[in-house]
Amino acid sequence: MESRSLRLLTLLDYPRGDVKRGERIYEELKEKGVEDLKFMSKGYRGVVFKGLLKGKPVAVKVRRSDTPKEVPLKEYEFLSYLFNTFGSDTPAPLPYFSTGDFVVMEWIEGKPFPDAFKEEPRLSTRGALISCYKLDVSKVEHSEIKGEKHLIFTGEDVKVIDFESAKFKERPRNLLQFVGYHLIGRGLYRELGVSLGTLRGLIELYKLDPDEGLKGFLSELKL
Repeated sequence: MESRSLRLLTLLDYPRGDVKRGERIYEELKEKGVEDLKFMSKGYRGVVFKGLLKGKPVAVKVRRSDTPKEVPLKEYEFLSYLFNTFGSDTPAPLPYFSTGDFVVMEWIEGKPFPDAFKEEPRLSTRGALISCYKLDVSKVEHSEIKGEKHLIFTGEDVKVIDFESAKFKERPRNLLQFVGYHLIGRGLYRELGVSLGTLRGLIELYKLDPDEGLKGFLSELKL
């Protein structure tokens, strides 16, 4: 683990900075086999660390001291549900374990979709469409698909991260939000060589039949 410094212990209880809670979380992670804990970033509901679990990189998202204990348990619930639904083809990180203080999951190495699109426009778009479709058919609404950092291109596919705001919904709109914000709103459809009219037609098809709609997107966009 990173040196058991005052900085690390206070970050484990951000923003309150209670060293005692930081020590408790530190020791619990250590007991569960998480090593080499390093601070990565702060978010609205959690603080993200990177560590190792049995030699594999993991993301450790620790609940902020000003957020409810349900937050990490909720994220773990959605990650587990998606893993049980899709197995190794899950569109989300693999879940490992969780408590009321943290959730430990697979570390996703890659580039945010906007950056990946510049280098691999078709492959990254295909991956994003398929992952958003999987969320839709599993009735999971991510709620933040429009975020710039929630779609990570791994070089092969796209993983969706950060499920703290997710909810179950009868008719999720993950794929439509992706198309509306990224392909239409940011004008990326032009670089993919498809017309705006064609995209709008595909959106209507997807609303009626997600399976056929996805096939249409992949075919028309030559993905």
